[in-house]
Amino acid sequence: MNYRFFHIVAAFLFLFLISCAPEGSSDDGPKAYFDLKGFIQNQIVYLNDKRPEVNKTAVLGGKHEASKTRDIDWKKELELFVQADINKPSYRQSYEIVQNGPTRYEYRLKPGSDLPVAYLKIETDSVLRQPLYVEALIRAKNKIYDSEKKVVMQAAKHGNLLGVTSYSVDGYQKLIFVERKLFHIKGEIGF
Repeated sequence: MNYRFFHIVAAFLFLFLISCAPEGSSDDGPKAYFDLKGFIQNQIVYLNDKRPEVNKTAVLGGKHEASKTRDIDWKKELELFVQADINKPSYRQSYEIVQNGPTRYEYRLKPGSDLPVAYLKIETDSVLRQPLYVEALIRAKNKIYDSEKKVVMQAAKHGNLLGVTSYSVDGYQKLIFVERKLFHIKGEIGF
């Protein structure tokens, strides 16, 4: 098993996260949009406690790797989904509400706004009102860096709780003077 490849992919995503990190803003106030961050934080606690086996695949520049593990830092693994949350005070007027409940939510960045999350779609369970499906497009661009990440998460009921069953990240990263690198990462969670 070649874990070096996964370390390269993890470093690759870490660079993206640093480039997208919002400047210090508190999100403790009332939520204007669906609270995705709260859901993801609860899932991180749940997954860290249960330690399920994960079948993980990664493709970077045509190279494919696969592994099975229970040893995952869920905070790092689901960080892009936390980044996809748009409940930040500075974002409040920047998104058009396409659909707002009762089981479907969709938000799109208004024209002229320059924020990393281009759109966020959430489908929830009709009883628990928690996400069954999450999809977001996250972009970052500056003079030396250009990237796009489409993140997708699916969940299912486990008794009276909803738990993440799979997640994926598809996209590209382009650094100045370097060719665009396409990548795909997928995790399937077994309970």
